[in-house]
Amino acid sequence: MSLPDRKKYAGDTRRLLLAFDIGTTFSGISYSILDPGIIPEIRPVTRYPCQEHVGGDSKIPTVIYYDSAGKICAIGAETLKEGIEQDAEENGWTKAWWFKLHLRPKPQTTSASVRQVDEALPPLPPSKTVVQLFRDYMKYLLECAKKYISDSHGQTVWTSLQNNIIFVLTHPNGWGGPQQGQMRQAAIQASLVPNTEDGRSRINFVTEGEASLHFCLSNGLALANTQQSGVLIVDAGGGTVDLTAYCSLPDYSFEEIAIPQCHFQGAAFVTMRAKKFFEKLLSGTRFSDDVETLTMRFDRNTKHVFRKDDEPHHIQFGNHRDRDPSLNIRGGRLTLTGCDVAKFFEPSISCIVEAIKAQKSAAHVPIQSVFLVGGFSASSWLFDKVRERIEPLGLSVSRPDAHVNKAVSNGAVSFYLDSAVTSRVSPRTYGISVYYPYDSSDPDHRKRGHLVEIHCATREPVLHEGFSTILPKDTRVRTSQEFRCSFSRQAVERRSLNCLRATILAYSGLQKSPVWIDSDPLNYPTACTVEVDTTSLPVQMTTSATGARYFEISFEIILLFGLTELQAQIAYRQNGQEKRGRAQVIYEGN
Repeated sequence: MSLPDRKKYAGDTRRLLLAFDIGTTFSGISYSILDPGIIPEIRPVTRYPCQEHVGGDSKIPTVIYYDSAGKICAIGAETLKEGIEQDAEENGWTKAWWFKLHLRPKPQTTSASVRQVDEALPPLPPSKTVVQLFRDYMKYLLECAKKYISDSHGQTVWTSLQNNIIFVLTHPNGWGGPQQGQMRQAAIQASLVPNTEDGRSRINFVTEGEASLHFCLSNGLALANTQQSGVLIVDAGGGTVDLTAYCSLPDYSFEEIAIPQCHFQGAAFVTMRAKKFFEKLLSGTRFSDDVETLTMRFDRNTKHVFRKDDEPHHIQFGNHRDRDPSLNIRGGRLTLTGCDVAKFFEPSISCIVEAIKAQKSAAHVPIQSVFLVGGFSASSWLFDKVRERIEPLGLSVSRPDAHVNKAVSNGAVSFYLDSAVTSRVSPRTYGISVYYPYDSSDPDHRKRGHLVEIHCATREPVLHEGFSTILPKDTRVRTSQEFRCSFSRQAVERRSLNCLRATILAYSGLQKSPVWIDSDPLNYPTACTVEVDTTSLPVQMTTSATGARYFEISFEIILLFGLTELQAQIAYRQNGQEKRGRAQVIYEGN
């Protein structure tokens, strides 16, 4: 199925919607001018300053060159200029690339795939943070959008809309509040929006998987119109491969049917494996200094044209006098066997195949079709091998016949306009740390008897490090669905209850109904902290069983997990009626 006809823009003023897809290796911009009473159209930016090929490529390198003082020397499309590598070497510039992956969530444990990313990831330039790099690149993308829209629609259009732009920023599946917080921080520093409540609210986020679904739907790809079959969107990009499974609902909306996945096996890792091959092959030879040139030419050419593993591929890197038959170098050209090139692709292909199988197994609606989008899916070798291994499982494998490189940025605009996804799957079990009044008849309490403490206000014995679930893992959550968590706080002094913080934990272990944090202590990372102003809440003076008098407030924190960004409110009872107030969601480092 495709999306129903897009509705006319219902706003009362003209606005500009900009989507930035900052990818690991390439980035893109799409936009829509929102006119009241007019059906919005989605357009990609197809011209960038210094871009040689105009009108065809909607993406530019996510690369920045800095000088020793930290000043930008070349960025984005400017880094495609012939001889830029020589300029950088002669002038001592530092190249920032793949910097997006420095923002990735840090896992609790180290696996082989995590080590692979750590080993491959280039360091950040001296004295630069990942937020500063995002800031510089966002500022550049805004300038590119300004020039393109001004040239295409007139300078007055940009001037009239520039102070109230709605932004949509994309990020990989599995990235959440901490990453969104840092991206919003970068957007503010780049002057995309002011650092006000209204300004911050103009920054929206969508996962690359969900943006890809919207791209497929808005381009009329044949997704089954039934609740009995699911579709899997595989966004194979430069750094990550994002998988998200959906089924359609009777109202033409979509819901997730499995926990989305994100794997670091994008096209950049094919290049990384090729570079390791060149380093090993040429180590100790007079050609060892040519590894970077070989890697660059493999990345720009060989990787994209590879189709058969029984044909050799040649990479020109030197002059016609350069020769060493033992290294397969003749006339300044290195010859690779097709089998060697296939080995560079194989870990990524295997990862995608296994991830598709995992999604098929986990989905609560049978998956029947797989759509590959993203720049990496344009590789004929990748697509053919994935289809060869997946179609015997009874799944059809397809990809858009064109424009896969603008899938995420166009889909991000569609996400804002069309909002096709109305239900998502919780990837973890969310809850809070609580204390339990000590119960000597409970075996779990008795074995923790040595941990009993006296509550500072009630003076009663309690056990800390309990866990109270708010949202279980793998739960389908509607966008408007609320999850409530009841709180009571006690203190000897009233002022101690004026502002409270509640830490939301995201349990990632194997226990289905976790109760005690100490039973699996490494798997309770902090998801966020919710800060609430409780000065307006009614207060009770209470006496405990021990005779201690203390102040107590009771309230609920309301969490909305079904959106692409976590939101929170506070609720409490006053004169028999429910009152609500704002709560602020805070992430570590933001």
